Amino acid sequence: MRKQPSTPPKSDPPRSVIGRVVTILGLFHRDRLAIGAADIASALAISTASAYRYANDLLEAGLLAKSAGRFRLGAKIIELEYVIRTFDPILQAGDAVMRELRDATGLDVLMCNLYGDTIVNVLHLAGKRPVALTYTKGLPMPLFRGAQARVILAFTDYRRLRRLYERALEDPDLRRDARRIGGDWPAFSSALREIRTQGWCLARGELDPGLTGISAPVVGTDGRVLGALVLVRAGPPMPRRERALIEQVRAGASELSARIARLESAGARRRQPR
Repeated sequence: MRKQPSTPPKSDPPRSVIGRVVTILGLFHRDRLAIGAADIASALAISTASAYRYANDLLEAGLLAKSAGRFRLGAKIIELEYVIRTFDPILQAGDAVMRELRDATGLDVLMCNLYGDTIVNVLHLAGKRPVALTYTKGLPMPLFRGAQARVILAFTDYRRLRRLYERALEDPDLRRDARRIGGDWPAFSSALREIRTQGWCLARGELDPGLTGISAPVVGTDGRVLGALVLVRAGPPMPRRERALIEQVRAGASELSARIARLESAGARRRQPR
C-alpha cells in the first residue's frame, strides 16, 4: 500500500470565519468522506453547540450535506468544480498547451497548481500509452517529493522556503523527503538553487516506481510560481530522448506562463474605469 501525503503539523485553530470554514472542509479526504460535529469541535477547539452552528450554516450554503446524522461534502462543491473545469481561462489555456505537448511527445502530461502549501494535479492528459499514477487529478501530492514538487520549491520565495524546510524537519512524515533533497538547510537550498538556475527538474521513481517525471515551472506576471507543467514517461533512462523532452516541457511551461500573462493583462484592462 502506497503511503499518502501527510497532513501538515497541527497549528493553532483559525479564528476568522473563512479560516474556520477552510478547516472544516479540509477535514474531508478520500478515507474520510463523512464527519461529525465532534470532529468539527475538535478541529476548531470550540463547543459542540458552536460546531453544529457552523455545520448548519454550511448546510444552508450547500457546502455540506447531511445523512444519518453525519456531514459530507455538498452539491455546491460539484457546481463549483463544473464552473472552474468548464470556464476557467487558465485551465483552458493549460489544456491547449498540454494537448500540443501530449501530441508532440506521446506522453502523459500533467498541470499541477499550488495553493498555500499544497500541490494538486488539476489537469491530466493521457498519452499514447497511459501510465498508472498514484496522485491522480485532485489528490494532494507530496510537497518534497517528485519533479513537480522540486521545481515548485525551487521557485518559491527564500524565506517561505526556509520555513517549509524547518517545519518539515519537525514532522516525521515529511522529514525524510525533505532531507532527501538536502540533509541541512545549506545543502537543501543549494540543490533547489541549481534547479532554479537550470529551469527544470527530472526525478525518477519518486512518486511511482518505474516512472520518470520532467517538470518546468509555470509563473505569473509577478514572478510568483503558480505550479508546474509535467511530462511523465515509463521505462529505463533514455538520456538523449530525455534531453529533448526537457526542452519541450520548458517550452510548454514558458508558453503557458505567457498565455496566463496575457489573460491577466486583459483582465486588468477590463477592470480599469472608463
